Amino acid sequence: MEALDLFLCIFCSVLHLGNGSPCGFFPSSRGIRQGDPLSPMLFVIVMEAFSRLIVKANGAGMLSGFSVGSIDSDPLEVSHLLFADDTLIFCEVDPDHLFHLCSVLIWFEATSGLRINLGKLELVAVGEVLDIEELADILGCKTSKLPMKYLGLPLGAKFKTKDIWNPIVEKMERRLAGWKRIYLSKGAPILMEVWPLRTPEGSMKRCLGSGCGGSEWKGMPSRGRWAKFSKLVTFEVGDGSLIHFWDDVWCGEEPLKLAYPELYRIACIKNGQVADYVQYRGQDVHWEVNFTRLAQDWELESISSFLELLYSVKIQSTEKDKMCWKPAQSKGFQVKSFYTHLSFPGLGLFPWKGIWKTKVPPRVAFFAWTAALGKILTADNLRRCGIPVVSWCCMCKADGETIDHILLHCPYAKELWDMVFGLFGIQWVMPKRVIDLFYCWIGSVGRNSVIWKAIPHCIMWCLWRERNARTFEDCELSVIELKLHFYRSLLDWMSATGLFRLSNMLDLIDYCSF
Repeated sequence: MEALDLFLCIFCSVLHLGNGSPCGFFPSSRGIRQGDPLSPMLFVIVMEAFSRLIVKANGAGMLSGFSVGSIDSDPLEVSHLLFADDTLIFCEVDPDHLFHLCSVLIWFEATSGLRINLGKLELVAVGEVLDIEELADILGCKTSKLPMKYLGLPLGAKFKTKDIWNPIVEKMERRLAGWKRIYLSKGAPILMEVWPLRTPEGSMKRCLGSGCGGSEWKGMPSRGRWAKFSKLVTFEVGDGSLIHFWDDVWCGEEPLKLAYPELYRIACIKNGQVADYVQYRGQDVHWEVNFTRLAQDWELESISSFLELLYSVKIQSTEKDKMCWKPAQSKGFQVKSFYTHLSFPGLGLFPWKGIWKTKVPPRVAFFAWTAALGKILTADNLRRCGIPVVSWCCMCKADGETIDHILLHCPYAKELWDMVFGLFGIQWVMPKRVIDLFYCWIGSVGRNSVIWKAIPHCIMWCLWRERNARTFEDCELSVIELKLHFYRSLLDWMSATGLFRLSNMLDLIDYCSF
């Protein structure tokens, strides 16, 4: 009796708490709740009984599914499929079969006490069915059609149809719209300053005061972003109405206020345009620059140089002022050249051809690119990320571990570089940084440029693998073994290109020797 009471408490009653204290049980009229730990197990048991009912109805000819396999190999009859708490039942387009299915559902409800939710029941036709609505009335359910979504995935459509890809495209468009809002809003100030380069007049008017037809953006030339940009902009003088006399680069290689700061300090007008200082007398051009005081003796030389520079400028008074982009005057403004200037000031374009356009494995080219950018995880980079490691070169054991040290200046690295330079018969001064090496490593030395261009990648790759082996595997190669490893790697890479017939390392050395 006590066991029966316990069973009834577990399966038929629910305990509730009031103010943190148990207040007794109350009966449940629809079985245990979904969140109960016993719920999944009981559901599997109940669905096993339902599955048996379907199988028996199928065996009695009351229902019919579809066959899988050939007739000769005893095909499998599939009458239903169970996915989690969903059930797919297959039958023919026959009212009698649907009446039988309705009877099976009633039997299941009578034996288990679980009623089928007809609001979630759907009748889906495979192919063309004319009386689908009449068949749905037999079960008292709603209808649907293919293609459709089942368990969140597309069902009943070919892989390349629009029904499959349209939802994905729409989802990506929604995400891209959010991306535009986030990123374009942050870049709006820069874009606003850059896009009018196609219309220099509109851009330069934004730098003028409101009294001169501008937009009252005072101090724009002195802003940090505009200062970096303006260094790469120069002007060709037309009528001089849009060019700042002292602030813009139109006469020489820098603004006049930087070239002649002593004259700028005593100038009467410091924010005027070029047109304010020039006078035309027939075909002759005269400059009139007024100062707040008379020139001192030590300033005469600067004034003479200043006027000589002004009169050396050619003025096209019948044309409008023109804004020019220094890195590529013939092509106009280029985002690529501006990005290069910001990323590598003082250098030319990034040596991407020397890194990527080389006959080496892609992972090696990627490593060389990362090393040139200074991003491989050496001890100094790990310390910058806040990871406490000892900055100690595991190969020479005499210096700190940096990218340039390991790949260029470590005594072990120097052995490899000297070996290669001696093999090709050249004298070389090792640059300070890895990226500088790729800048210098151009042209061809020896019989073929393919081998020459692959050598920096091979040396750096061998050195990096040796560093990792010593750091993580506690094993190391001698200098001789490291050199042999370099030759073997270079031989394998060059043989894989199909451009050389190299049977052994001696052939490679003979091919490279000067």
